[in-house]
Amino acid sequence: MNYEKEAHYEPSMNRTVSVNIVLLFLVLVVGFTAATILKPQDERSETENRSLAQRPDLTWESLLSGQFAADYEEYLSDQFIGRDGWITLRTDFERAAGKKDISGVYFAKDGYLIESHTGSFTARQADANKNLLASWAEDMAEKYGPDHFTVMIIPNAVDILRDKLPAYADPYDEEVYLAKIRDALPEGTFFDASSVLKEHKDEEIYYRTDHHWKTLGAFYVYQAWAASKGQSVGAYTPKTVTESFEGTISSKLGISGRPDSIERYDPDVPKDYYLVYNQTDDVRNTIYQESFLDRKDKYSYFYGGNFALIESKMPASCTGRKLLIIKDSYAHCFAPFSYENFDEVDLLDLRYYNSSLSGLLDSKNYTDVLFLENAAGFAEETSLSKLGT
Repeated sequence: MNYEKEAHYEPSMNRTVSVNIVLLFLVLVVGFTAATILKPQDERSETENRSLAQRPDLTWESLLSGQFAADYEEYLSDQFIGRDGWITLRTDFERAAGKKDISGVYFAKDGYLIESHTGSFTARQADANKNLLASWAEDMAEKYGPDHFTVMIIPNAVDILRDKLPAYADPYDEEVYLAKIRDALPEGTFFDASSVLKEHKDEEIYYRTDHHWKTLGAFYVYQAWAASKGQSVGAYTPKTVTESFEGTISSKLGISGRPDSIERYDPDVPKDYYLVYNQTDDVRNTIYQESFLDRKDKYSYFYGGNFALIESKMPASCTGRKLLIIKDSYAHCFAPFSYENFDEVDLLDLRYYNSSLSGLLDSKNYTDVLFLENAAGFAEETSLSKLGT
């Protein structure tokens, strides 16, 4: 008789448990969503070193086009309460399940976290950027000559450190894309940084936990580029400024990896210089911003991060040459080496520069122009239309 009662009530009990689970799930979802909406918005993620999506404005146009829904989803994802903890938990679960790549990152040999950049080099944006650069380069080569205008697209770790990748990895899209860029540019304007870096692939030329190259890699490429222009490079002494850098890739996964060191290279024959930021009265007397070594974003030790325009002036120099580097942050550990070969070196970031580029070129009378960006960043960039302004 008791068994009959148990059998009679079991479906009802199961339904009750199921309803309770569903209700609990809904309470958690609604509760977390409400907490996310009510909490003050974070403008930036110190962990990921990037700006976070903000609550979008609701308009009829954005609602009908579907843009509001897409922007609101991105906002909830970026502002979700406890977001960093959930990212870490997800990574831990996926690693425990035996995955060798998570969120587009390979867990490679020797503690390297290497971004795959899958799809970046075959996307429509990548092809459009190649064409924009090629068109602009034609004008620059005519204006300055191929000896004074250079395009330098720096390959990412996935292309150079192939020996460290898992056996199933397919890193060859980047190599094909770089070849397409080279072929599209005026003859003599493309500098092959890949060949230089491949010669030193067994050295620490990329960070393990960050997407940038290390200063050593930048030094090798600068030496080769200067030599191709008939310029000599003096002696430098490396100085380690921190051994506790964990960069953007480890932050993307919400994990701690094998910490990196950051080095700067001091010239044995120092040169006096000062920096002018964004053509204002923000004048600094050093490239190196020590305060960032106590923060998560330690790579901003170089120049203090990204700015629209940084003018580096060497008042005692007499080379008669002025260099403009149109760049992303890969240039930050590269540019200091150029101070010995130029009287002025300006760093311009198209992402933040909203004035006329042609106006700047005409007003500053540069003798040399270098376009320097990393391959994945270049392929994904959305500001290259400014080259024609």
